Amino acid sequence: MKSRILFTFAIVLCAARTGFAQQTIFNVPSQDVLAPGTVYAELDGPFRLDMPKYYALTPRVVVGLGANFEGGINFPGYIDVGDKLWTGIIALKHGQSLDTTGPWTLTEGAHLYLPFTSGQSVGAFGYAMTGYKLFGFLRLDAGIYAATNAVTGAGNALGALGSVELTLTDWLTAAVDGYSGKNALGYVTPGFFVGPFGHWIFYPAYEISNTSSDGNAYLLEAGYTF
Repeated sequence: MKSRILFTFAIVLCAARTGFAQQTIFNVPSQDVLAPGTVYAELDGPFRLDMPKYYALTPRVVVGLGANFEGGINFPGYIDVGDKLWTGIIALKHGQSLDTTGPWTLTEGAHLYLPFTSGQSVGAFGYAMTGYKLFGFLRLDAGIYAATNAVTGAGNALGALGSVELTLTDWLTAAVDGYSGKNALGYVTPGFFVGPFGHWIFYPAYEISNTSSDGNAYLLEAGYTF
């Protein structure tokens, strides 16, 4: 029962993904920030083929605000089974270089979870992390996060997050990101950024739950930069 509850929270709430100067890698925030006035739109579709089968959809929009800030809004919803737990997630991120040569970065941000269904609570999530770029094609980042019970589904939490990005070609990057903790944020997600199509980019990935294999899922995302 506990794993089922966490699985439901994970599909509905653990949604803030992208790469290449958008909001996140897959789940963990990216070091990049959108340029002022740039708009990025994305549709995410996590799904599971084994029992318990499900699919869900999350539309999102991110805008470059200037002064190294970007802001966005996400609408994750549990689509095919159970309650339709639609939630608006307002996200704000700030990123900056820590030295003149640019390999070190500092990124911090916060998400506010606003439920659109009765019986759900407002939630908050914040993070701070540092990143480093090696050899021009390898990026590493690590940091800490804090989240309330409405976000984790398992009580207020403090934990670690991190990601690795390896650029293979000018249109293909392999990446993995993850959160510590046995809660709705607790996933490790390997996958790819595929972007040979101009303004379009696609993200095939696989989410591995820290809590239960019932939470493992495939993930397909499509994004467009305006």
